[in-house]
Amino acid sequence: MRKFIKFVLVFFVVILVLLLALVQWIPRTPYEQTEHFKEWRNMDLDFEQIDSTYEVGWAKENITPDFSVPLAGFGKRKGRHFESVHDSIYVRAFAIRSGKRIIHLVSADLLFIPPKVVEKLVAKGVDLRNVHLAATHSHSSIGGWESSITGMLFGGKYDQRVVDFLADKFYFAIQQSTLNLSPGEITYGEVIDDEDVRFRMNSDDGVRDREIRGLSFIKDTGERAHLVTYSAHNTTLGDRNSQLSRDYSGVLVDSLLPDFGAYMAGAVAGMGPVEVGDTEFDEAKHQGAGVYKHFQKRTEKKVGAGLVSEWIKIPLPKPVARLSKHWGLRPWVFRWAFGDYDAYVKVTRLGSTLLLGMPADFSGEIMVELDEYATAKGLDLIITSFNGGYIGYITHDKRYDSGHYETVTMSWYGYQSGGYFTQISKDIIDRLK
Repeated sequence: MRKFIKFVLVFFVVILVLLLALVQWIPRTPYEQTEHFKEWRNMDLDFEQIDSTYEVGWAKENITPDFSVPLAGFGKRKGRHFESVHDSIYVRAFAIRSGKRIIHLVSADLLFIPPKVVEKLVAKGVDLRNVHLAATHSHSSIGGWESSITGMLFGGKYDQRVVDFLADKFYFAIQQSTLNLSPGEITYGEVIDDEDVRFRMNSDDGVRDREIRGLSFIKDTGERAHLVTYSAHNTTLGDRNSQLSRDYSGVLVDSLLPDFGAYMAGAVAGMGPVEVGDTEFDEAKHQGAGVYKHFQKRTEKKVGAGLVSEWIKIPLPKPVARLSKHWGLRPWVFRWAFGDYDAYVKVTRLGSTLLLGMPADFSGEIMVELDEYATAKGLDLIITSFNGGYIGYITHDKRYDSGHYETVTMSWYGYQSGGYFTQISKDIIDRLK
């Protein structure tokens, strides 16, 4: 009997030690009192502005692989490879020259921009200060781009060929868009689309970002191109789909023909598409057609001179992947399971239009607040998600205890990360107003 009791005691001590090593209580320190916020406030935000006329160019590269690749987007697929191609996927690049500086806006039909691809681009000589990266956030595009446990859960088994292939295609699209530069102008457009976005968290007081925002590029030759952003998640196609597809953003971009088109996921956290149709691909057609219909009704204004482009490293707290309301994985466990990457915010200003590229699924609710703030400062704000880094979901602080997938499973950087990134955005807006 004594041996049994001793065994039980030892067993529970071992379990307790393991729990203490793996799990921690999540602190609830207001972000204004944290060291990372103090570090942010002590940073010197020095932006160089160039005032000159614009040259614009664009190009695209097909990134549909000719080898077998897993689909990315849903853990339920369990690494399943795509079985056929419903519609091809692309990387699309816009080049903008002002004076001697050339910057690029780059969007890819991917779940997000893989950090390993960004590392390869830097190795090829790409200066991230000059490149605004974003993804369409299709959940039926290719995976295989991340070697961490979580990356393989959502994107399938890691395949170095995918990273090399994507980096080469991104680089070539950037180069080709530069070769395509010629004099032109840029316009900013916006319109309310109340029909194609829903609040997808479990709350009756959800605020939706209902605005389509975009840039149009018009060459003196008459050639036209459009960059469209919207908040509704690119998820009309679910985990049962085994066909490679751009989802509804592909329908939208194809509808812009014969003009060149591209799409960037906006502030998508908390925002879902409105699924209408007999099949998922019918839903994609309905959603894409709806966004296109409203985009055609946008109000436009010419973008004036004044180019700013910067890549700002953001101080972060230690990561804690939430397991429950108050408990989460310790930082070392998080880094082992999720990877360890720095976080940046991409700042691109064209005249009075300010683009902020976020390393996350960024909150549509916060976007509404920031849009009002920027407008009061004389700026037209566009926020895009998935800038080449990824720190999970950034949601409004009032949702932190909602128990939703976005605020538990995908909340990686602690209490009031929403408030922190809201303040970061406001500080950048204040600096550039």
